[in-house]
Amino acid sequence: MDARDAAGRLAEQMRDDLTRGVFMPRERLVESELVQRYSCARAAVREALVLLSADGLVERLPNRGAHVRGLTVEEAIEIAEVRLALESLCSSYAALRATEEDRVALSRHVRAMADAVASDSPHRYRSESVEFHECLMRISRHESMTRELRSIRRHNLQRHFPAAFEAGSFSDSLNDHVTIADAILARDGVRAHELMTEHLGRIIAMLTAYRSTLGQRLPLE
Repeated sequence: MDARDAAGRLAEQMRDDLTRGVFMPRERLVESELVQRYSCARAAVREALVLLSADGLVERLPNRGAHVRGLTVEEAIEIAEVRLALESLCSSYAALRATEEDRVALSRHVRAMADAVASDSPHRYRSESVEFHECLMRISRHESMTRELRSIRRHNLQRHFPAAFEAGSFSDSLNDHVTIADAILARDGVRAHELMTEHLGRIIAMLTAYRSTLGQRLPLE
């Protein structure tokens, strides 16, 4: 494996870790620490950070190194809106194209999410939720949509704005995922599209409500 391949593999691993919330927004990405974390060469780390910077996931500032790029709440709402459009379509395709093996895999992810809620494991629930949505993308078998959707899902909105998501609950989120899965298992693409739109619409509503509280905190002129 040459240096370019190593950097590409490392960048992909870090993208996955960003999706799963391993790194915090605006967290400094120290090269020596990344070398240890990923057991790779420093040259691969530097090249991977360049690739992640091109993706808009990392910022590299002169004399200040690299850090995870922070989002404004406006950017977060826009990302959620794009995700709603794409992932609702993804769900409808999944309902139409799921094989029996796909259906078994989707059911397994739903059970894992339910187990996480029952055991009061928020971190595990978030991880299983990521896997659920990854499963939908695979089942959809729509390469162009999946490529764009994976790109915007790299921004973990809950990590960026945890206060915005306090109004939600894991039990409500689980119920959304269960009903979406049920529609896909029933091969009802229209219903799956509607349910995913409602699910992600709630995220947009929470971010919008959070934005309004920020406005209330501004000093009066």
